[in-house]
Amino acid sequence: MDALTALKKICDSGIVAVLRGNFPPEKVLPVCEVLLQEGIAAVELTRNSVGWTEALPALRQRFGDDLLVGVGTLLNHVQVREAIDGGAQFIVAPSLDAQSVSTAHAAGLLMAPGVATPTEAVQAAALGCKLIKFFPAGPLGVSYFKTMRGPLNDLAFMCNGGINQENIAAFMRAGAAACGVGGDALSGDGSRPLDDIRANAARLVALVKEARAK
Repeated sequence: MDALTALKKICDSGIVAVLRGNFPPEKVLPVCEVLLQEGIAAVELTRNSVGWTEALPALRQRFGDDLLVGVGTLLNHVQVREAIDGGAQFIVAPSLDAQSVSTAHAAGLLMAPGVATPTEAVQAAALGCKLIKFFPAGPLGVSYFKTMRGPLNDLAFMCNGGINQENIAAFMRAGAAACGVGGDALSGDGSRPLDDIRANAARLVALVKEARAK
């Protein structure tokens, strides 16, 4: 899947499910089945999760292009290369590293580097990034994001870090193209019951739809 198709899939859904913790194939497959059923079609497996190297090919084989599968928490170009070789369809990082961006783009993949300032956001755009991760969104707050985005409203931002059911709508109304959601707001660390994950996913999807309708 090329970078522009991946970008469209993420922006259409508005939510990237961030799976961090214990997610080997036997846990991640049923979780992602539920997420897809509730309208979340993109997931980020974090590099510091248990089982991500086995989960990635298992998800690609099971769901094909119905589910967009990326890898995040990548800190350098070596880790980005590992994710690409493992079958990642997009790349996410908590920081901005030019060599990591170059590695992802050379493979034709969407790369969302992490930024927290206007300067970093402009630098990411200059490197050719079509989606920029605003991180950590929760602690920095909606007001900060809205003010930062004011002169940068031609850039597509994905807000990550501390996004939950209480603030996702506000970030979407402030101009986020999408939000990354994980932890207690969605799937927990892999031990949460599927019924809870389904309820959380349905609520998050509804909140995004409501925010976009206003």
